[in-house]
Amino acid sequence: MVRGFVTLATGNIIYYRMAANLLASFKIHNPGVPFAIICDRTNEYTDMFDDVVLLEKANGNYIDKLSLLIKSPYDESIFIEPDCLIYRNLDFFWDLLSHESDCSSFGWNDGGLKRWFGTEEVRARLFELISELDENMVVPLFNPGYIFIRKGSKCKKMYEDCLDVAEKISKDSLLSQYSPLSAGGKLRDDPIFSIAMGMNGFICHSEPKKSKCIALPSKYTINKIDIIEGGLDVTDKNGRKFDDCALLHFSTRKALEEGLYLWQTILLFLHKKNCKLYKILNNKVFCTVCELFRKAKKTIKLLLNKN
Repeated sequence: MVRGFVTLATGNIIYYRMAANLLASFKIHNPGVPFAIICDRTNEYTDMFDDVVLLEKANGNYIDKLSLLIKSPYDESIFIEPDCLIYRNLDFFWDLLSHESDCSSFGWNDGGLKRWFGTEEVRARLFELISELDENMVVPLFNPGYIFIRKGSKCKKMYEDCLDVAEKISKDSLLSQYSPLSAGGKLRDDPIFSIAMGMNGFICHSEPKKSKCIALPSKYTINKIDIIEGGLDVTDKNGRKFDDCALLHFSTRKALEEGLYLWQTILLFLHKKNCKLYKILNNKVFCTVCELFRKAKKTIKLLLNKN
């Protein structure tokens, strides 16, 4: 049995650059572990990966991500979104996820239906379109930025269910316009994965904070960050501390444009080039500068919106 990690990049070259940054941070802390990319073409960035899987027909939308269920080159895979950076060894991910079900993630095994289909009218339409669903079904709620997949007939069945669910939603006038299901007029992969997991009896690891995958870094105060030597400690807005975090998921284009991501990727580049300058830049002072940059940018934006 071969285990490995996998990411996805199709369309805009920016996704390939992010995937390469993810890979660089991963390899520092997980040497020797295979990492694949599923993509729509080869280029200088895909050459960095251990394995490359080309999609015959990329769509540039949620369908590409659904293909993870059947396209991974490994028997067991953990998918990580390209807009993530890694801060420690991830071997423990296998222990947390591989015992749950053939498709799993870090999340809650309840609440998916209410989260994605919050009104009675919407849920009634969903149950009408998808006969396998009902109010009592366990539909997980999770962040699809990191997903465990065990290749086989069960995940193939889930893939087919995902396509069926997506088609039914996209063709329905009520559901296709329902904002939790779509972003910018495009169907989201999150609810599709959740529904299909529920239909196939798949569950999540029920203590997601054990994974210490920090999403939307602007919501946290960073106490320690060291992408080269390893280490990420943060405090959330409620004062809760999370030490020795494994993964930072920037989650949005806005977060990627802020100073923290740029600073971290510069450190990765300098380290790869064996340039000792990264030791000078890799300190709390520059972390503070990035935080001040983010706050100043937010303040300026608020002032401009008021005017």
